[in-house]
Formats: sequence, C-alpha cells, structure tokens
Amino acid sequence: MPNDHDDESFPAPDFVRRGPPISVRELERASSEKWARVMAVVPEPQGEGERRRHAFVARGPYTLPMAVRREGVDLGSREAWRFFTHPYSVFPAEVAFYNTAGRGVLGARLHVRGKGGVRLYDEVGAGLPGAEFVTESYLGALGVIRHRALGKGEPALPFARDLLGLDLEVLELFRLTTELMRPQDPLDALRQLHALLVRPSLRWCVEGVFERDEVEAVEALATSERIDAVQAAAVATRFRVDEADFTTIADVRDEKGRQAISELLTEYQAFEAKHGDRIRELSLGIDEAEARLDMIKQRILAMQAEEAGRSRFTKFFSRGQQTIAELKAEGVHAIRTRRALEAAFDEIPDYHKVRGLTERVQGFQATVKSIHRLACTFFEHNVTEAQLRAMRAILEEKVDAGDPEQARAGYKSYDFRLRADVLPRVLQTYSLSAYVLRRPDALTRGHSLKNVQRINRLAGHLIEYFRHARYGPRTLGEAFDEAWGQVVALEARLR
Repeated sequence: MPNDHDDESFPAPDFVRRGPPISVRELERASSEKWARVMAVVPEPQGEGERRRHAFVARGPYTLPMAVRREGVDLGSREAWRFFTHPYSVFPAEVAFYNTAGRGVLGARLHVRGKGGVRLYDEVGAGLPGAEFVTESYLGALGVIRHRALGKGEPALPFARDLLGLDLEVLELFRLTTELMRPQDPLDALRQLHALLVRPSLRWCVEGVFERDEVEAVEALATSERIDAVQAAAVATRFRVDEADFTTIADVRDEKGRQAISELLTEYQAFEAKHGDRIRELSLGIDEAEARLDMIKQRILAMQAEEAGRSRFTKFFSRGQQTIAELKAEGVHAIRTRRALEAAFDEIPDYHKVRGLTERVQGFQATVKSIHRLACTFFEHNVTEAQLRAMRAILEEKVDAGDPEQARAGYKSYDFRLRADVLPRVLQTYSLSAYVLRRPDALTRGHSLKNVQRINRLAGHLIEYFRHARYGPRTLGEAFDEAWGQVVALEARLR
C-alpha cells in the first residue's frame, strides 16, 4: 500500500456513477475494485461576525471507489492497489467519515488527507502518516474532528469553541434520557429533550437511538398549546423501566413451551404423595432436635450469666460448670441427631431433584429484582445537571471572555472537568446498562428493554465521541477497549 501522496489519482466521474459490483455478472470487477459507502461529517458555518457559529452536519451517503487493482502486480504486494483521491471540492478539508451499510461495499477503516483531497483505506495499521479512523457512527466521526481541533489541549481550528458547546448538548441529551426514568413530573425534562432534538447538530445523534414515533410523541407534547400532566406521564412511560417487562418465574419455560415452575411443582407433588409419611417423620425429628438445641443454648446462657455474678469462693462449691458441661454434651447429641435425620432425607429416592425448590425460586426472583432496581437507578450514576452547569459556566466566563490568556486557562479547566467528572460517569453508565442487557434471563421485552438499549447505545456513541480524550495515563478509547471493548468485539464475531 503506497504511502506517497504526491501521485494522487482521481476517479473518473463515469466510474463513480457506475457504482460497486453487486451482481453475479460482475465477479471480475469484485476482485479488482474496492468500494466504500460512507457519510461525511463537516462543520458548517452559520451566522455572521462575532455570532458566527458552526453546526456539525452529516451529508450523504456517498458510495465511493477506494481503489482499483494494478495490472501485473502480485496481490500480496504493497503496490497491488491504486487508491483514489476524492477532491476537496467535493469533501472539505475538515471532513470526517463514518460507514453506512450498502451492497457490494467494504467498510472503510482509515482516511488520509492529502494535498488535493481525501483517500479512503480499508486496512488498519498500514503506517500511513496522518491517518484518521473512519468510524461507525456520527458521534464517532465527530470525535475525529474534535481530536483534530482540541487534541493538543488548545483550540487549533476556528470551530473548536463550537465543539465544546456540542459536548454539552450531547451530554445534556444523555442526561435527560436517563432523567426520564426518574419517578417524578416528567414535563420539564420532556420540554428540554425536545429543544435538543430539533438542533441540527443533534439530529444525527438521534437517528438509530430514538424511534421516529418516540420523537414525534415528544414533539407533539412539547408544542401543544394545552399540556396535560396525564399526557406527559403517558409519554414519559415510554422512556422508563417497568417491572412488568422483567422476567417472572412463570415466564421460564422448557423446550416444549411448558412453564418450568409448573413442571417443578408437579414433580414435587408426585414426590410428596409417594414419600409424604417419611418426609413428615424426618421433618418432625429435625424440628424436635432444633428445639432441643435452642433450649440448651438458652439454659447455658442463663447459667453463664448467673455464674458471672458469683464470687470466686462461691464458684468453688458450685456445680454450675459441671451442669454447663452436661448441657453441652446434650447439645452435641442433638446436633448429631439432626445431622443423621438430614442425611436420611438424601437417602429418599429422587429427593435431590426437589431439594431446595423454594430457595431456588426465591433466589431467581431476588436476582431479577436486583437487576430491575439497578435499571431504575441509571440516572443516579449518570452525568448530573450541576456538573454540566459548572462546565457551561467555564465556557461563558472564561473561554468567551475575549482574553486569550483567560480563554487558554478556560480550555484547560474545561478539559479537567470533563476528564474528572464526566468521562468516569459515561463509562459507568455504559457498564451498568451493558450488564443489564447481558442478563437476558431478567429483561426480555417491552419498552424497558428498548430504553436500556437506548441508554447503552448513547453511552457507546459518547465513548466514541470522546475516544481520544485523555483518561488517566491513556485515552478514554484505550480504557474502554481494554474492558468492554473486548467483550463487544467478541460478541460481534459470534453473531
């Protein structure tokens, strides 16, 4: 694969219009051409003068040729493919890309900005200078632009300040999504959510995360002249976690669709009808041994308290210690009796099949309830309104102050707040939602499942957006890849 960008080759318009090979008749082309289908994310200036701001919009999709095979060159050679350059007249210099599905295309992995335009590559680790990732989401592509503008700790591009504003908008969207799970009046949160959903830069964040009818329901509620609290509550329930969506013991079925609990109860009833007399006899003996043990414990405690109040001379002539020893011997006998009776239970045929049935059922229900409680408290672990307010104050009071030195200090203070307060909570919310989703025995249906998936997906997009931000000695992306990233990659291969 050539690293030299001096020899830039632009694809012919007719070749681009022809598109990738998608039919059986084009197998020869399929082996000699590489195509990609991508969305382009670009900063778009808006307004004039001091109020000039940038919106970050997605354009496309574009189906582009990445490379064609050179004739007479061995396929294993680095020179086997001639990669195309797509001119800056089509894609601005500050563009970033993310993949989107299409027939006959490969997933692009890298893009490199050359002298005359941008090249797309399908390989990673090719030693290309200045190469940047082609991601799988809009926020991931924005993260590439963010790193380009802020990666050195200071603003390097004119839209750097607008990226910080976008940070807060995306984090506010994330906070409000989990805030709707809180059992309180949802009207204010729904209004704030609607105000974010209509912003141009967030439009692409919403796609693939919120369903169209959910966005329309929020919009209808927020723009209604007469807002009813009952209507607001009805919309909010679509974003909450409902205990009815979690598995109950009655939902557990065998391979034939029969309720497992019914099968267990039937099995237990048959066992009890056959061995009921023996079970009652052993249970009565165990109860008597335990009652005897309890009585002995109480007598020993009472005698020890009485002995403690006597003098040394009186204790010398007392039979208390002897009596306590006798009681302990009786206790040992009761314990041995109880163990013998419990062992007799195990000798009953098929007892191992029904042993501890109640405890197993209760344990299953307790586990599901604990997962339900966890899913109901995502908002307690997410970014808080106070944290975002503090970061917004830094932008308004320092970055926007007009003094270069104060602005530089503001950028550093903002970055510190982001790394110390926000990024750990984004990772934590991802981990909690991922844990719930990886317990299919607990959450299997309804709006609750969709809501947890939404939060997990949003958290994942945020991790990609802040992937290049410093997180301790590493970047956030490296910290994620060493933990959940490996799990996600393994699950993708197993699908």
